[in-house]
Amino acid sequence: MESTKTTNGLPSNHDQTFANELKKSGADKTLHKLFDRYWKPLFQFSFNILRDDDDAKDVVQEVFISLWDRKLDLAVHSSIESYLFTSVRYKSLTKLSQRLSSSERNLPLENYVEQTFSDALDPLLMKELQQEIDLQINKLPDRMQEVIRLKTKECLSIQEIAEKLNISEDTVKNHLATARKRLRVQLRDVAYTAFIISTYTPLS
Repeated sequence: MESTKTTNGLPSNHDQTFANELKKSGADKTLHKLFDRYWKPLFQFSFNILRDDDDAKDVVQEVFISLWDRKLDLAVHSSIESYLFTSVRYKSLTKLSQRLSSSERNLPLENYVEQTFSDALDPLLMKELQQEIDLQINKLPDRMQEVIRLKTKECLSIQEIAEKLNISEDTVKNHLATARKRLRVQLRDVAYTAFIISTYTPLS
C-alpha cells in the first residue's frame, strides 16, 4: 500500500515520527527541525488569514512555544503537520476576532472577519462548534439566553432586542457582556471566537 503523503511531500509516518521524537531526549533538535521545515508555510498560512506580518509571526511563534510546552503530553492522531496547521488556523482566527474589540463600528472589518472565519472552517467543524456553543448557552439564565438567541439566530440589533423584550439597551449590552465572560471560561478558543463573531456589537 502506498503511504499517505503530507503537503510537504513526505510520507505521513515520517511526519508522525517528529511527534514521537519530541518526547525523547534531544527534543530541542527535533523542534528546530520542525521549525525550519514548517515556519515559512505556517507563516504564509496565517498571513493569508490575518493579512499582517507581525500578527502572523506571533501566531506561529505561539504555536511552537505551545508545542514545546506540551511535548510530553502531545497527542497527534494524524501527523505533526496537520497538528501544526490546525493550531495555526485556530490561533489566527482567534487573533482575527480580537480586531473586533474596538468600540467603533467597522463594517468592512466585521464582514471580512466573519467571511474569513467561515472560509477557514469546514461545515462539519462549524456544526460541532455550534453544538458546543448551544450547550453552554442553555446553562445561562433564561433572559440572557433570550438576548443571545435574538442576536445570533434572528440577527437583531441591540435596539431591536431591547424593544422586543421591553428592556433597556444597556440591559441588552450587559447580558451580552456577561454571557461572553461566562462562555470564555467554558468554550474552546475556536468555539468562543465563533460565538464572539456571531454576537459582535460594540458594548460601549
